Amino acid sequence: MKVVFIIITCLLFFIKKEMAQTKIPRMFSMQDKFAKKNIKKHIKHDTLIATSDAILHISYSNENNKPTLLLLHGMGANARTNWSSQIKTLSKSFNLILPDLIYFGESTSNSQNYSVEFQVEQIHEAVLKLGFTQKINVMGFSYGGLTAAMYNQLYLQDVQKLIIVDGPVKFFSAQMADSVANSLGINGLYNVISPITIDGFNAMSKAAMSKTLPLTKKIKFKIINFYFIPNKEIRDKQMIYLIDNATHYQSLNYNLAETQTLLIWGSKDGVIPLRVGLELNKSFPNTTKLVLFPKAKHDAHFREAKKFNKTITAFINDSLK
Repeated sequence: MKVVFIIITCLLFFIKKEMAQTKIPRMFSMQDKFAKKNIKKHIKHDTLIATSDAILHISYSNENNKPTLLLLHGMGANARTNWSSQIKTLSKSFNLILPDLIYFGESTSNSQNYSVEFQVEQIHEAVLKLGFTQKINVMGFSYGGLTAAMYNQLYLQDVQKLIIVDGPVKFFSAQMADSVANSLGINGLYNVISPITIDGFNAMSKAAMSKTLPLTKKIKFKIINFYFIPNKEIRDKQMIYLIDNATHYQSLNYNLAETQTLLIWGSKDGVIPLRVGLELNKSFPNTTKLVLFPKAKHDAHFREAKKFNKTITAFINDSLK
């Protein structure tokens, strides 16, 4: 459920220069410097919020004349990186709330609770502490898509509209996870999500990215050592928890029959297959709309950012046809 957000963004802004020098740590620091500058320019506040069982890092704006949109990232680095292609455009129309999910970025907890419910409970608590007491719109990508759906499950009364982007919601099973990994020649989806070998890295890229990156083996090893290995233990725990509890998450309907929901999928998604989105749309035809990005894999919000942002804005503003 993780796409290599940080790699894609690095490619767009720094890859040519950095490939020549093979200074991957510098590339990561430059990317994060750009992401920080980008979010600071368009989002007014940046803070740490202490909840009952976590400390959440959140960037947000709160202007009275704008509807609110909560953005929940996937199993990438942090919110500012995941949503780097959305922040500028969407901040013009919405108050954005961008939390780092717990165990990501600068959000922490000592609880060792890896349930989606725990994520949502702490985020909801933080949102209320920030003073957002009216209904909000909620959007999540990949793992964040499941988190967004759970937000609607637990706090239906606080949700205006829901947006799920390539999310493992309801119809993503443990068997499907195994099938995805096996089709890529890797043992276990968690070794695709958090690869520590070149084969795993290549599998992740093949499944998630719609454009091939011209990376040498040396650079791939540096990315693995710098980015994936330090987070491997906790990412595996999160993935294993989700797979072990897949039956529970499949049993929920997430109040989708009660909430106007936009489903966005990359037609070629190799991480969360399109059939998950198709089944959601089929099961809740009166309240869901499915929008496909034919050329995208698990990266529509990067590959088709302009169209993606326009689609989000139109849906929330009731002009999506």
